[in-house]
Amino acid sequence: MTAAALASAIAACAQNPATVTNLSLTVSDPPTQSELQAVVDKLNELITALRR
Repeated sequence: MTAAALASAIAACAQNPATVTNLSLTVSDPPTQSELQAVVDKLNELITALRR
């Protein structure tokens, strides 16, 4: 395997999802729009980390 092929294979791999921190959030009943937005934002962060 060439260095270029190895670099290409690594670039296609997902990032380490361990870099996505836990969501520290206490959700009220019923949840507020800002609480739901925080969940959506964290989910998007995880998807981005896995998609790379």
